[in-house]
Amino acid sequence: MKTFSKCLALLLAVAGAATITGCAKNTTNYKTATTANWNVRTSTSVEDNSFEFWQKNKEVATYSVTFKEGTNDSYGVSYNCSDATYSTAFYMLAEYDWATDTIEGYRTEESEKEPVYVYETSLKISGSYQVKPNGAVRAFDDELITKAYFRPAGKNLQPVYSYQKVKNTAPAALTGGIDSVYVRTDEEYKTYYNKRCSEATVEKYARQENGSDYVLKETKKIGLSSSYSNFDNSQLRAAARAFTLSGGSSRTFYVLTPQNGGSQSVTASVSGPVELGDNDAQIIAALNGAPENYIFFDGTVADKKENEKDRNIRYNAVSFSINQSLKGATPTVWYSTVENNDLNSTRCVMLKMTTPLAFGMGTLTYTLSSLGLETIE
Repeated sequence: MKTFSKCLALLLAVAGAATITGCAKNTTNYKTATTANWNVRTSTSVEDNSFEFWQKNKEVATYSVTFKEGTNDSYGVSYNCSDATYSTAFYMLAEYDWATDTIEGYRTEESEKEPVYVYETSLKISGSYQVKPNGAVRAFDDELITKAYFRPAGKNLQPVYSYQKVKNTAPAALTGGIDSVYVRTDEEYKTYYNKRCSEATVEKYARQENGSDYVLKETKKIGLSSSYSNFDNSQLRAAARAFTLSGGSSRTFYVLTPQNGGSQSVTASVSGPVELGDNDAQIIAALNGAPENYIFFDGTVADKKENEKDRNIRYNAVSFSINQSLKGATPTVWYSTVENNDLNSTRCVMLKMTTPLAFGMGTLTYTLSSLGLETIE
């Protein structure tokens, strides 16, 4: 079974899921509520007031990468975590024109412009697979680049477009020789959504044999649910940032994963909130160094150490699982807790992400190391 993204798991989806091929007949509204938790005031009624800020400023976060080896006795994987880089960017385009910016068939006859959020991620990581205990070794050098366009929270963050460059090496079997225990992918995907968000068209591009350019290999149309919210897998971590993150709650929605050629039902389960502790020193340092647009600490002196700021930031952990018998890996993402919807000074930032690999290979963890704002020229 192909197990794309169980290795890096950044897409928060797994392969082999059942797909839906048309709009659901049941029109009951099970859509997940979304609010603009990246703003100081989260209400969708005031979301429009923040558009200019996000069109002029880009939130940029970087994360360190660590790996904990698993228990697979047949073969193992190691990562060069000290050289790995993972980053995210969040901002807004002032105008997405449905008459010109999408593919033919989804275009409007006349210009229809609207603002859309943009969420970008970039991962570069290398490593190797080895048959245990001292067998053959295969090195890899992976890269995952994603970009997603989606509508405001007031419009349920409906996806508009996504791009993914996937150069990935993932576990492929429980046991076997070195050439069968992993699968390599080197592809690009462009996904276009129609304006009603009832259908998407996925274009798959594969690397030419000479290793130079990507060429179009397949185009596929995918029907989307009319009863549940639809998200693109490359926007999912930004979408979950907009959920109402109350402990013990859960919500179900559909996620389109272009590598799987379909849309899967996914449930997000929320726990917490939990206060950051002594083991979260890197996160605390990153938040303490954030720009004045983010207020993570009250600035008072704690009793334990001189000049140590109060660790009064809590987080909610959100775990994602696909709704099928073979669920695969369950990634978990930490978001800073929204304590007050009218003074959301922490802006529900993604603090940490853990991604278990398939077949007991181990767990990758991404931990916030810096948070800043860049001016958009």
